[in-house]
Amino acid sequence: MKLFALSDPHLSFGTPNKAMDRFGPQWVGHAAKIAAAWRERVGPDDVVLVPGDISWAMDLEGARPDLAFLGELPGHKVLLKGNHDYWWSTISKVRAALPPKMHAVQGDVVRVGRFAIAGSRLWDQPGVSFHDWIDWRPGPAGMVSAEPEGDDAAESARLFERELGRLERAMQALAAVRDLQRIAITHYPPCDGALTATKATALLEGAGARHVVFGHLHSVKRDRGIALFGRRGATDYHLASCDWIDFAPLLVDAG
Repeated sequence: MKLFALSDPHLSFGTPNKAMDRFGPQWVGHAAKIAAAWRERVGPDDVVLVPGDISWAMDLEGARPDLAFLGELPGHKVLLKGNHDYWWSTISKVRAALPPKMHAVQGDVVRVGRFAIAGSRLWDQPGVSFHDWIDWRPGPAGMVSAEPEGDDAAESARLFERELGRLERAMQALAAVRDLQRIAITHYPPCDGALTATKATALLEGAGARHVVFGHLHSVKRDRGIALFGRRGATDYHLASCDWIDFAPLLVDAG
């Protein structure tokens, strides 16, 4: 059983007016690219993490075609809510709507095979900036939160502390799991690209997470000559936004 990740697919089968093609040539036909690479790499018993920004739909009914698209692909899928997942209702309603072999995480733990997977959405962290990492030309960078100022910064800090509390509860549940490999997912990155310690990394590493997977960032520069994320202590941090990984599921753990 291998572990893969692919975040931020931004599917729009039920909302065709939200097609991603307008965000650049790399996004043209991106769902077909995802499906082809997924079928090539992922086996029926493997696990794929999808930590947020799954569907552009505004309600659960509108998201059903996007969930069905993922449901038809091989493997088990573990979903997490992103900042654009307005369709995500109560966790009980979301889970009831999911196709077979698809799971949703929201501040709790899901066990799939040899993995225990827990997570929470998180939020932009005060003092953590990705401004220099993003190519701000017109394109999907517009989906990345701008750095807040003034009252917006105060509200963002409040939201972060709320989300941090939710992550703490999720990590407490993960830390209690025995005999399974512990995996954590967030939508927002839990630290900067240089892996500087944060409140979030303290929770993730304190829970014994072997891998931490996240997305949210788009149009990330590839020519800076500096490594982005990686290993910190005993924990590997993986950016899995689909345009960063060329729309092919990222192998996180080969077993």
